[in-house]
Amino acid sequence: MDINQFIETGVAEGWLRKTNNSDRKFINGQDQDCPIYEVRIDKLHYNKQNGRIATYISRYKADHPEGLPSDQAALDNLIQDMIDADNPKRLRTTMLDIKAKGQQQPAIVLSNGVVIDGNRRFTCLRKLSVEEGGIPRTMRCFVFPDTYDDKAIKGLELEIQMGEDTKQDYDAISRLVDIDWWVNGGNMTAEEYARHANIKSSEMKSMLEQIQIMKEFLEFVEAPGAFYIAQDLKLQGPIESLANRLKKCKNADDREDIKNIIFANLVMTTLGDRTRSVRDMIDNLIEDERFREEQSELAVEVLEKFEDLPEGTKVTTEFLRDHIASDKDLKGEVKASQEKARTKAGNRKVKNGQVRAVRDAVSNLDGVDVDLLHKLEPEQLLDMQTGLNELLQRAEELSQAIQKVQEA
Repeated sequence: MDINQFIETGVAEGWLRKTNNSDRKFINGQDQDCPIYEVRIDKLHYNKQNGRIATYISRYKADHPEGLPSDQAALDNLIQDMIDADNPKRLRTTMLDIKAKGQQQPAIVLSNGVVIDGNRRFTCLRKLSVEEGGIPRTMRCFVFPDTYDDKAIKGLELEIQMGEDTKQDYDAISRLVDIDWWVNGGNMTAEEYARHANIKSSEMKSMLEQIQIMKEFLEFVEAPGAFYIAQDLKLQGPIESLANRLKKCKNADDREDIKNIIFANLVMTTLGDRTRSVRDMIDNLIEDERFREEQSELAVEVLEKFEDLPEGTKVTTEFLRDHIASDKDLKGEVKASQEKARTKAGNRKVKNGQVRAVRDAVSNLDGVDVDLLHKLEPEQLLDMQTGLNELLQRAEELSQAIQKVQEA
């Protein structure tokens, strides 16, 4: 609907009112002074492209191959439930705040009634209206023309929600899923998405690497595209660590082996502080070939569990917990292997520390500028000479100890 027609119709029918307030918004690369309207919420609808609910959409489609509801009211109710589930505590706080003070922050809607910024506020107003007997509240909002195509709408949403000084608190996995759909799905280039969302190119590159790791994990557990599993398992931190640490691998074969080992450990839930544990475990896998062989054999056992599943088995978060990670014997073997490797790594760290101490001593001596010696006070020169004598004596003792070990 043309924006003027939307406004004129709303005024005439009594569901839209122009307030005396306005605000400046940065839209399409420029600042614009935008009037604020009050629109009755029964004339508004959710934006199904909202990145905040990307993983919830993936869960719904996994359960409903026919796709999202075609009926607008049913779709709005579905998305409301998704937004409610995303962060119920935060939603309740916002709803109580709106109830006490009114809606302070205007939303943004298109002239077709689609809310492209302010879905949480829209949800709160919908829920409050139900609590208050079903009388629709009004939503304070800016109104923009609906002449945008899907790509332009997404760009506008990103500019509003991610391009301002205070970025929206998106779930990390939902953000990755959103980028995957738009960028890897060919709907927008990585450069376009990054520009709209105010993301650095290096950060976008890292996110695309994490997306690839996440998709490979879901393939590992026989659940391709079930992004909600990654969200349920809170895999963003481990995925980021894995993507960064795999760069230390010397070749593609090592990378593939180590990646599958980490996947198996994530499935078996054997890692404590998983983000740090992934980093440490990859370092140990690179350094300790015996440990890698042990863990590779255990990863094969995990993979065999998936291969033995009856055809048509639907893998969910609950299935992984109840039918894969519940194998206490296998989990015990994985943990025992990890503990042994950690002990060896600790010993290796202590041993490397002995070598580092000598190199640090040499490096410290390199920091002495002989051209400045003539500027030192006599007592300073004496103190330095005493220290050198002690160092020479200790170096001789250490050299003799090393020689004895080598001759033994």
